[in-house]
Amino acid sequence: MNLLFDGGILFWLIIVLIFVAIGVFLDRLLRLRKIGIDPQDFLQGVFNVLDKGQVDEALAICDETPGPLSALVAEAITHQDSDEMHLREILATTAHVELSRLERRAMLLSLFAQILPLLGLIGTFIGGYVAISALDVQAPLVQPGVALRAIAGALSTTIAGLIGAAFCYTAHHILVLRTDALSLDMDIGVSLTLDYLSRASWEHTDGHRAEV
Repeated sequence: MNLLFDGGILFWLIIVLIFVAIGVFLDRLLRLRKIGIDPQDFLQGVFNVLDKGQVDEALAICDETPGPLSALVAEAITHQDSDEMHLREILATTAHVELSRLERRAMLLSLFAQILPLLGLIGTFIGGYVAISALDVQAPLVQPGVALRAIAGALSTTIAGLIGAAFCYTAHHILVLRTDALSLDMDIGVSLTLDYLSRASWEHTDGHRAEV
């Protein structure tokens, strides 16, 4: 008996979903690695440029740097003249959009992790039904080959579904951990940027008053 051919349509559907899950996982993992930057180095570079009054160059650095943190810093610099409450609302909206982009395809893994065991279970019930039907039709001269083939197909869908679900759960957990790390970098980066802009604004105002 060959489990690959006894599983039927549900088995191959499970296999297709597993390959889709692998593709999604690799795509998201490479994307998260690509946008992974050292927030301290990035912010220090931006702040050094801003200290020189080169706002356009600071925005150019943000545009050239991949990742949600650079997008948030760019928004903060662009709207630095806004009041603090309005600026925080803008940054919160931008952070939500950036995180949604990161999590969008990864949610497929969570969906597949729930669907695959169900498909395997359905395949098990179908295989069991086919086996019982074969025994009933052939009674009293039962040929075990047909029933065993149906049972093998049921087992193959169950095994494939559980393996696929285990992979999807693990892959989704890995992506969630990496996304959480990026989210923490974003929170720290936003806090440091707002603190820098607040101090820069205060120093500018204080210097203007001293001149007057």
